[in-house]
Amino acid sequence: MREIRAMSPGKLGHGCNADEIAKAMTRDPHFIAVDAGSTDMGAFHLGSGTPFFHPISIKQDLAPLLQAACSQKIPLIIGTAVTAGTNALLERALEIVREVAREQNLSFRMATVRAEQDRAFLKGRLHQQPIEALGARAPLTDADIDGAAAVVAQMGVEPIIKALDTGARVVVAGRSCDDALFAAIPVRDGFDQGLAMHMGKILECGSMACVPGDLHGSLVGYLREDHFILDPPDERRVCTVHSVASHTLYERSNPYLQPGPGGVNDLRETRFEQVDARRVKVSGSRWIRDCVYKVKLEGVRFAGYRTICVAGIRDPILIGQLDQALGEAETRTAERFGPDRRKYQMVFRQYGRDAVMGALEPERDGIPHEIGLMIEVIAETQDLADAVCMYVRGTLQHAYYPGIVATAGNLAYPFSPFTVPCGPVYHFHVDHLLPLNDPCECFPVEVEEVGRVVTAVGG
Repeated sequence: MREIRAMSPGKLGHGCNADEIAKAMTRDPHFIAVDAGSTDMGAFHLGSGTPFFHPISIKQDLAPLLQAACSQKIPLIIGTAVTAGTNALLERALEIVREVAREQNLSFRMATVRAEQDRAFLKGRLHQQPIEALGARAPLTDADIDGAAAVVAQMGVEPIIKALDTGARVVVAGRSCDDALFAAIPVRDGFDQGLAMHMGKILECGSMACVPGDLHGSLVGYLREDHFILDPPDERRVCTVHSVASHTLYERSNPYLQPGPGGVNDLRETRFEQVDARRVKVSGSRWIRDCVYKVKLEGVRFAGYRTICVAGIRDPILIGQLDQALGEAETRTAERFGPDRRKYQMVFRQYGRDAVMGALEPERDGIPHEIGLMIEVIAETQDLADAVCMYVRGTLQHAYYPGIVATAGNLAYPFSPFTVPCGPVYHFHVDHLLPLNDPCECFPVEVEEVGRVVTAVGG
């Protein structure tokens, strides 16, 4: 029976367990794939071009993976490198790869797949046909493109296959569909795409699909003609039908239909079976191709500068009428900064009451014994954000309210200074579906013999 073995070490930079990587390599995988990012951590990293995980951690995780791939002569595929897959972040990833290669005296062919989108290309495509909204409120516009700090497209298996077909031992890709990192080689080799994509969906988080779950741990997938098997290399972990099926639902709004670049994975006939005490078999997943190949566009725009203040409130009298106190403080702040009122926005988050769910919080009747209050101000300049946050903080610190016992000390601060400037803020505004004539047309590939000349592939 034909079989292809895929190894996942968890998330690059999160802290991949070196011992589990070594155990996974004893399974003789045909390739290693690792997800190095996401947009889950918000718009800041896409807009600012800064990595989510520290480069020290990324390098520490990469070192054993690069060594393992080179020693066993198998491909290493790194996706959404690093964090959001912009050109700036991709270059940071390439620098780390080259640095590790120098330190380990390794040589290999490396292919880079870019995912940041050229504005002229997007405008040209937009003028040919509308680009429909996915999570955005309206179709894409020229103003959306012009106002973006960065726009990336989420690639599927095809650009990664193109990169692998150059003979690259290491592929470093920009914004990628996590599943596709693990499905690219199986799809290229003729395995079922539905099973390959589903296996990739489970593997991309390493041993999170195990008991105990851990994003630091490794997991190996065995893909065959009509099923795949998940096998945790560390004997302390097990895969169960429940743990694997549960992880299939991770990040999905529909439990049966999982869309991706170029199609949808149909899981309505998927079966999960316990093979033995530690392994699970999955079958029946089916890939349905879209009649028009589309990829998701993700883009952010600059929204201002943020300053925050975190404080605790323990006074039950104030807590019982906190909404009124916050409203009064907001009104007085608006009066103070009248000419600049339209240049800032303010948010109060009451942890212990409704900070997580806001207006959707169902448990609103009880009065908590304490509240963690976060004051957030976003303004056109950092100076204005600092000034507004400091003023509203002071107004609440010395607020007068019915039943007050003391004349000050309403807020308890865990640190000094009380307010913290957080820098630039970005908001998502591009969440659209871009139709493509060719799945690779907006994902250019470059090839490098590490330390030598970079050349373009296919124009």
